Amino acid sequence: MLNKLRGRIVLVMERLAKPLVLLGVSPHALTVSSMLVLLVGVFVFAYTSNTLLYLIFIAASSMLDALDGTVARVTGRTSRFGAFLDSTVDRVNDAAMIWSLSILGFNQTYIVLLLVSSMLVSYVRARGESLGAQLMGIGLIERPERILGIVLILLLYNASIHLAEILLLILAILSAATVLQRILQVYRFLGTGD
Repeated sequence: MLNKLRGRIVLVMERLAKPLVLLGVSPHALTVSSMLVLLVGVFVFAYTSNTLLYLIFIAASSMLDALDGTVARVTGRTSRFGAFLDSTVDRVNDAAMIWSLSILGFNQTYIVLLLVSSMLVSYVRARGESLGAQLMGIGLIERPERILGIVLILLLYNASIHLAEILLLILAILSAATVLQRILQVYRFLGTGD
């Protein structure tokens, strides 16, 4: 869904990346930094339960995550290892953000459902595309929507824990539905044969 805004986002990110390019900052350093910033944020959140402070860490981590690919493209430093590292760090960041919801006492079943389905969304895409299926943009929600959903849950928590938990369940269900949509897309692409 948010992929439709990708063109505008790319232009903004290229402007933000210019100073980093001039400083010679490595795309890999930005990737790893996005993970470190988020993990520090989770640690701080675990001890303070301050959702607004945690949202600042999430925003900073997300910005670094977006900038790594932009810096790589602008400098011509894209690589298969860079793509692998970025994808791996994304999974760590996703797991950390989803787990952090348990700090606020949300339903553990909903958290586990969201965690497993979000990992499967990425796995099914990676495995399906390795077999030749095209899965970008397939499904109700992708990673940007999940992150936005988690941000909304954290914002809503202070106003209504009950509504925040309902949103968590909806996010988990939509993620699971995305897994099924992608499996069906791979099935249609591959057919029934081995």
